Amino acid sequence: MLTKNNEFTLPVRFGFPGAKKYAFTLVTLLIVLLAVYANSFHGQWHFDDFPNIVENTNIRIKSFSFEEMKGSVAGVFTKRSVRPLAYLSFAANYKFGGLDVFHFHLVNFFIHYLAAVFLFLFIYNLLKLPLLKERYAHISYSVALIATTIWAVHPLHVSTVSYIVQRMSAMAALFYIMSMYFYLKARVSQRASSSFLLFALCILSALASFLSKENSALLPAAILLIELLLIRGASKDNLLKLGKFLILPLLFVVVIGYIYTGDPLNAFAGYAIRDFTPLERLLTQPRVILFYLSLLFYPVTARMTMLHDIPPSHSLFDPWTTLPALLIVVMIIGLAVYLARKRPLLSFCVLFYFLNHLIESTVLPLEMVYEHRNYLPSMLLFVPPAYFFIYLIDYFSYKKTIQFALAAGVTCLMILTATATLARNEVFADDFLLWTDNIQKTPDLSRPHANLGRIYFNSGERQKAIQEFEKALSLNRFDNKHVSAQLKSNIGIYYFVEGQNDLAMQYFAESARELPRYMDNIMFTARIHLRQDRIDKARQIIAGELKQHPDNAKLVEMYSFILLKKGEPDEARRYAQKYLSKRPDSPYPLMLMAEISRQAGNNEAAIFYWERAQAIEPENRYANLALIELYSKTGRIQLLEREIAFLLSLAGPLKLGDYIKELTKDAKLTIYIPRAEDFAFMETKCRMVSH
Repeated sequence: MLTKNNEFTLPVRFGFPGAKKYAFTLVTLLIVLLAVYANSFHGQWHFDDFPNIVENTNIRIKSFSFEEMKGSVAGVFTKRSVRPLAYLSFAANYKFGGLDVFHFHLVNFFIHYLAAVFLFLFIYNLLKLPLLKERYAHISYSVALIATTIWAVHPLHVSTVSYIVQRMSAMAALFYIMSMYFYLKARVSQRASSSFLLFALCILSALASFLSKENSALLPAAILLIELLLIRGASKDNLLKLGKFLILPLLFVVVIGYIYTGDPLNAFAGYAIRDFTPLERLLTQPRVILFYLSLLFYPVTARMTMLHDIPPSHSLFDPWTTLPALLIVVMIIGLAVYLARKRPLLSFCVLFYFLNHLIESTVLPLEMVYEHRNYLPSMLLFVPPAYFFIYLIDYFSYKKTIQFALAAGVTCLMILTATATLARNEVFADDFLLWTDNIQKTPDLSRPHANLGRIYFNSGERQKAIQEFEKALSLNRFDNKHVSAQLKSNIGIYYFVEGQNDLAMQYFAESARELPRYMDNIMFTARIHLRQDRIDKARQIIAGELKQHPDNAKLVEMYSFILLKKGEPDEARRYAQKYLSKRPDSPYPLMLMAEISRQAGNNEAAIFYWERAQAIEPENRYANLALIELYSKTGRIQLLEREIAFLLSLAGPLKLGDYIKELTKDAKLTIYIPRAEDFAFMETKCRMVSH
């Protein structure tokens, strides 16, 4: 029978009595989480993963030298180092495993696992505080384990754990809960030396949280809430005593705001690209918060997606749900405050949830709704339901059948929740599934169509791509003018690939009016000028941008290419070497160096660079043909025969002339231009190799 006397734990015996609960928790959480996230480890890159990780050359470090680590934390969209600890973790991932998604997912998983472990430790010790122990100490283990498990397996958190870039949110939450745990332990420690160490760990964890994501700025307020409600008690005297410390959370918000923006007033500059006002966002967020709560307590995957369609509230009565939502939120918070003395634990869990939504769910110019914003706020939300379940178990202690039914019911709910997480991970594992699923659930949003179009374009299904692009443009619901500009740029790229230069330029110009410094517009505009023999115009565009961004890899590469086409090989070599000194694993400048050497008649140097480029990109068709030409000239028969055999597999059924024609159809944008006459010897060699 499960009773208070046995603390509602299973009758399992361990050899180490003092560690049995911790050991059981650690192992159970690991096994359960491995089970529900097993199908996530090979999930593809998504959405913001591309600019922050895949295309972010800053994280591509070769060593842990100070200079490389310093460069790895540079901001992607600003000149400031934002979320440096998170970016440093991406750089470490790249150092040990390149862009292999498995290693990134593995790190995300263990961050989530550790967050669950520290959440358990925090709740377990929280319930044994002097103010709470009489009511909760005897059930602290059961409540902590149940609440933690529900939080850890919840499908709403898939968008944090399986969405690689949201490691930022997971890391911030991990260090946040660690900081609160160490604070708790320091406050109840009886030894001064232990208290000092624990407070030091609290501060270090807080710092790590701040350096992971800016929403952790409210950590001091959460600690004050612990102190007031759960350690000292919510009395008028204690409120007055702690009131003077309220300046600390406000100061932290200002400091963190300054660090991340350069000026707290800049925090509202983002409204220039939004299609809603600060007031509209503030009025909408109560509806969003209630929607979040419905997802947390009714976790049906049919209601979960990457981008949600929640139109802004234009007034208290438009839509009509705005005022009721606001009143419900105010009522919940008011009730939590009212119960602060009688039910401090319940009050704390509710206020903790709303407190940690203050940054991302109030007036800052962020998107209206994202599921991952609940990862940290919801950490303690399942403590009251877990307590209620234990209360029912105790209430029906005289009825074993009812106890069993209750336990079976909660177990079934956990299994269903875990199953929902598995199902959500299956969708998240595939970029195509993610966006088709999003379109099914929110067909009137533009961005899912734009992202699906990108997938079609990258897979060569250009007709489907332009259909999705045009659909996104016709819907015109982006919430972000920059996204609209990027879509127009993508349509321009589509017409560029189709060879319709004038139409492409039209879309690049429209995009540039909304997003003047967007790099794709600049690069493809220059390419069109090169394609149309306006080399000087292309040079002028790229040179002007280089003055503003001298270390931009794409600009340096393009300028080197323009110099090569202009007939200035020495200058072209200088720019190519400049980039290679920082990123020796990039094939494009290696190809430039190879062609500069080949044109100068330095075959040995050309072979060296082409071989390096081929080592990085084994199926580089230009490297294959260039090496065939160079090996033939230098008499390297064995290497020549190897490359010819490789050419046969690359060319497939195409004849050599057609194959070369295909590779040189856009010759003015091609580094190495193979000539059919240079491969006249191939007919005999190909017969020899094929036999």
